[in-house]
Amino acid sequence: MLHYSRFRLESVPVFVCSAACSILIGACSGSGDVPDVPSKSYTVVMGEAGVASLPELPMGRAANMSLLEPAEIARVEAADQRAPSIRRTQLEIRTDQPNTEVTLTQTKHGFTFGFPIELGRFHEPGDLEWFTERMSEHFDLAVLESDAKWARVEPTPGARNFSSADADIAWAEENGFAVKGHTLLWGIPMPLSSSALPQWAEEQFPSKELTEAEKAELRTIVKSFIQDSVTHYDGKLTYWDVSNESLQSLAQWFIDRLGPTIINDAFRWAREADPDVKLVFNEWIVEVFTGFTTPTATEVRDRVLDLLEQGVPIDALGQQAHFAPTLAFIDPSTDISGRTKIDDYAVALDTLAETGLPIHITETNFIAPDDPELRAAQAEALLRLWWGHPSVTQIVFWGPWNKVAGRDEFDVGFWDNDRNITRHGEAVFSLLNDRWRTRATVESDSNGELTLEAHYGTYVAEWSVDGQPYHASFRLDPGSPSTAIALTTPSSSVN
Repeated sequence: MLHYSRFRLESVPVFVCSAACSILIGACSGSGDVPDVPSKSYTVVMGEAGVASLPELPMGRAANMSLLEPAEIARVEAADQRAPSIRRTQLEIRTDQPNTEVTLTQTKHGFTFGFPIELGRFHEPGDLEWFTERMSEHFDLAVLESDAKWARVEPTPGARNFSSADADIAWAEENGFAVKGHTLLWGIPMPLSSSALPQWAEEQFPSKELTEAEKAELRTIVKSFIQDSVTHYDGKLTYWDVSNESLQSLAQWFIDRLGPTIINDAFRWAREADPDVKLVFNEWIVEVFTGFTTPTATEVRDRVLDLLEQGVPIDALGQQAHFAPTLAFIDPSTDISGRTKIDDYAVALDTLAETGLPIHITETNFIAPDDPELRAAQAEALLRLWWGHPSVTQIVFWGPWNKVAGRDEFDVGFWDNDRNITRHGEAVFSLLNDRWRTRATVESDSNGELTLEAHYGTYVAEWSVDGQPYHASFRLDPGSPSTAIALTTPSSSVN
């Protein structure tokens, strides 16, 4: 039986370790001070008496990687070799207690893991509370799944209603999640999607051959929706998926009527409305979402490079990660026994990285293959590949709990409908909660010093003085090759 408890440490400030908050510590002595040391830049973190409350997380179970082919395993192992230089830092700790054991527990990742939120999916008592606890333990980014899309916001022309997305964001803010908007421009018509295009827009502009007056009218409507949406959430969102699937053949509604430069305009309109929010070009590739002939990773790379050359303000490239045959989303009886080979996909990922943009792995669903053990191996291999790739800065899982997942018919969740962890969920948690979290007990030397390699993220340090436990919390943010922390015991607590 796995037990969970939500991590709470409200009384302890979390110190973010960066150059901005570091100070110079010189020679000093006595309880509450750092021992005599040469002057160096440290972040001072004051301890608090008492025992810390730490999260109890499922450790999962690693997949059987021997199910994959040797070339795939080689790619994954190469990524494993790169990962430490990307996801860890050299952590130096100096304490005022020499020869003392210090236990470090990582409670949050420094890497961005996310999930979709749509409060309208929750109907039964207790479901939202359970979901909130699980998401808070594992992830830090909430993505507006459908409530910010055009058809949801403006089902009637000119009458925009942001209340559903407002509720999603309020829930996210209350629970400490950053928020990503999804999506401003998605040209896929009904019945393929009921949330992308309002029915009235399809009826008002049914033909691809618009007059100049009709084009101007549609451009005005689209610009108004984009800028109204971005302005409405100014300061509340960290990212916006501006365009979605603009290169795939079924989602050409806007481009068919307004031409390909509507993508350029959409990004510029969004930037005008909020200069600070990060703008994302979100796209699928046939190397992942199989069965179509376009767009390939090469086509996506070339399109993004062309847009960047034109000065289009794209801050990140989103690569959809629905690992499934495209037809499965139209006909759930489609055979999903096959899968994308990891070594083939690795080439596609490297191709996307040639844009020079950060890569967001978006809408991640481990659908194919349907064999549970092979699906677990596929999921673990992909995650390890992403973890060891320097361009990948974000991974969003599209439905961690199957009961409220958009593709629940494929059992995509890490938890099933009854809240049990699935086999591929075990593989994912073996990485997120075990392999990629730093836990260590290290004894300080006679100068109170200790050093170790630590993943970026939030930590709780615990130590004892004369039987009295102390704890302190701090955060290692990505980007620093080394970090120095000075843990201090409160002077009034030590005789």
